[in-house]
Amino acid sequence: MEHNRETRAVSGKEEVDIEAVAGLRGDGSGVNSQDPAWKRFLRHIGPGFMVSLAYLDPGNLETDLQAGANHRYELLWVILIGLVFALIIQSLSANLGVVTGRHLAELCKSEYPVWVKICLWLLAEVAVIAADIPEVIGTAFAFNLLFNIPVWIGVLIAGSSTLLLLGLQRYGVRKLEFLVALLVFVMAACFFVEMSIVKPPAKEVMKGLFIPRLNGSSATADAIALLGAL
Repeated sequence: MEHNRETRAVSGKEEVDIEAVAGLRGDGSGVNSQDPAWKRFLRHIGPGFMVSLAYLDPGNLETDLQAGANHRYELLWVILIGLVFALIIQSLSANLGVVTGRHLAELCKSEYPVWVKICLWLLAEVAVIAADIPEVIGTAFAFNLLFNIPVWIGVLIAGSSTLLLLGLQRYGVRKLEFLVALLVFVMAACFFVEMSIVKPPAKEVMKGLFIPRLNGSSATADAIALLGAL
């Protein structure tokens, strides 16, 4: 090594910069460990808000609304189970990134043969396209319903907003994280206001969460759609 920074072998192949990892704990890499705990916490919750967007896109909301309209609270257990598995997968991915200093695609590139990497790339592309189509179309339909904007113009607006958000990275990731966190808080506030107006019955909600049921011909399809939306 050309420098004296402490490193650690990972899987017998890779080395991880321990000082960089220590920075995530607030005791190194430019992070002042004397700051209050809440300040250190706020520095590292930005990526969490970015990840949360995967569960708040228009495609997810449209799927949830459709399932709720068809089955009311009966399929809440599907969302609960899906979120538990999603939490496990996200936690494993985050821990892997902290330990190795690389994201999942980089690790797949270094660990798998070429044919496996090509298959994983194709699967990822198909998954991204399948996930983004309902998000873009959902946004376009929302513009159409709210402002009577033609769907094709709504699609262009949705695509432009994506490019705009990506462009914000030029001014620092923190600014993008702040904008995303603000949008998430606005959506959360809207959900709480909506719940205060609708006042869902607690008994029915608890039954839907903890008693698995698939009543009706379309329940299975809606349950699969809910899992896919997660």
